[in-house]
Amino acid sequence: MTDSWRGYHLLGGNVALDLVNTVSWRLDQARTFDRLTAPDFLPLWLTRTELGSFASSSTLVEPLRELRETLYRLLTAPAPADVAQFSAWLSAAHSLAVAPPSLPLRWTVPVDRVEDVIPSLTLTADELLRSPDAALVRQCSGPGCGWLFLDRTRNHSRQWCSSQDCGNRERARRHYQRSKTPIEPLPNG
Repeated sequence: MTDSWRGYHLLGGNVALDLVNTVSWRLDQARTFDRLTAPDFLPLWLTRTELGSFASSSTLVEPLRELRETLYRLLTAPAPADVAQFSAWLSAAHSLAVAPPSLPLRWTVPVDRVEDVIPSLTLTADELLRSPDAALVRQCSGPGCGWLFLDRTRNHSRQWCSSQDCGNRERARRHYQRSKTPIEPLPNG
């Protein structure tokens, strides 16, 4: 594992959310880290998300960043410009899409070349945006985190991207606050 993977996990529940989560500390400007620009991150991410194995993927960085930021806005605060931009990518992706001859039709873009990654991710994101799962997308409650995930808990109460990461930090913060708060003596009565 390279340094660019330290602190990063595929935990969004959907590859489109995992793409959005390639920005760490999105809501904390002092700590924001764009992993797509980190050396060796993108080829490993593509392999681990089963989008392909491409040693030379540097041409993908900027288009992926544009798709990622548009998806983030669509999932958190959609604007007409983002819908229009995504629609253009979707039209282009559909021109490359194929479906097996069985119902229900599931359109995909086979990733045979590095140029197929954006259209393939666009169709995957479209499936998420049109599915009931879109209502399950949550943003981590960890201060500064900003990662998105699918909340598949029974009562839809998941708060953190990872209980072991942001959840532990929050529990440690609460414990520290409780331990430093002076305990008032009970009045004698």
